[in-house]
Amino acid sequence: MSENQNFLIGIIGSGPIGLECGLHALKHGYQFIIFESGDDIANNVRLWSHVQLFTPLNMNVSLLGKNLLKEEQDINAFLTGGEYIEHYLRPVSCLLQPNIRLHHRVISIGRFHTNKFIIFVENKQSSCEEYFIVDCVIDASGTYSNPNFVGPSYLPAINERALQNKLQSPITYLIPHCNYEQVAGKRIVLIGKGYSAATSAVFLAKVKEAYPKTQLYWIIKQSIDHLPYCINPEDPLIQRRELVASANQIYANKNIFNEIYDKAAVTKFTLSTYSSTVDITIDSPHPTILNNIDYVIANTGSQPDRSLYANLNVQECYRTKGPIALAVKLLSSSSADCLKQTSHGTNSMLTTEKNFFIVGNKSYGKQTNFILQIGFEQVNDIFKLINEQC
Repeated sequence: MSENQNFLIGIIGSGPIGLECGLHALKHGYQFIIFESGDDIANNVRLWSHVQLFTPLNMNVSLLGKNLLKEEQDINAFLTGGEYIEHYLRPVSCLLQPNIRLHHRVISIGRFHTNKFIIFVENKQSSCEEYFIVDCVIDASGTYSNPNFVGPSYLPAINERALQNKLQSPITYLIPHCNYEQVAGKRIVLIGKGYSAATSAVFLAKVKEAYPKTQLYWIIKQSIDHLPYCINPEDPLIQRRELVASANQIYANKNIFNEIYDKAAVTKFTLSTYSSTVDITIDSPHPTILNNIDYVIANTGSQPDRSLYANLNVQECYRTKGPIALAVKLLSSSSADCLKQTSHGTNSMLTTEKNFFIVGNKSYGKQTNFILQIGFEQVNDIFKLINEQC
């Protein structure tokens, strides 16, 4: 234990997996720092704080953390992201508080001498930059804050980056959370076909019901033969099953979306000189331009920000962009369903850089079937590896 106290671990991210790393570091007596870029814990989760989880609370707490729940807490409840923070992540963070550095954005990681790492951090609160020297780095930064672009092959559409930087940008990559009145009667485009897009479609359908003059358009890259979402009547996740059914009904109802484009990609945004609207150029079997669009909801998924460890020698899978050892296991898995995922053992968490680990959603690269239970198991495996050498 005394040797552990001289071993400093840098943990990137204070979401559920980053905080779980902190619990394990505390349990085993390691020194640790948790870097969080936001002004509060779980910055990524707060971006979807209004969205209900598919899984009940008992699937989203770890063995180390569950004792921090209040006795009256219903462990079978389906919480929103915000409720999950306050009911679970907040109590965990209070236990780790002296070691959490808010407003600390990790920019890059490099080797320092032979056995240590140097972390370059932007301290946004004091407007300065700092170095931190650590013995081990665990990247639990997730992917949600690094959304895919909407163009072909996830390249930026023309002018998409300029659109992002506008003070009052009409484009968002988040699931909408606003009063219906704010978007009533507007022309709105939804881009994407995942569960986030399905959630946004349900929101927009409610807006259209309340304000029929609202004009809605849906752009989907994939080819749709009948319905956009596969129906599994035996899906054990009731919320997911209901969302899929609702999204399919909305897609089939020709009175909700004015037009739906499949096999389509946005290639260009044309900014209006005289208003805040944009024109959208769509490449599809029937190319078209949507004029005077007020809002764009881009739910096209996300992927890891690999620039953090670009100066390290981390071998990645060319398909998933995740660490190679875990990627091999994931690609050989027989099921893509998140509920059927299993932990692949300690060796799968090794990277080609000793004492550098990628954990949680980010460890899955571009794959989308990660589930928190697996992340908790990953953290346990990582600390087995750390303990073996300390």
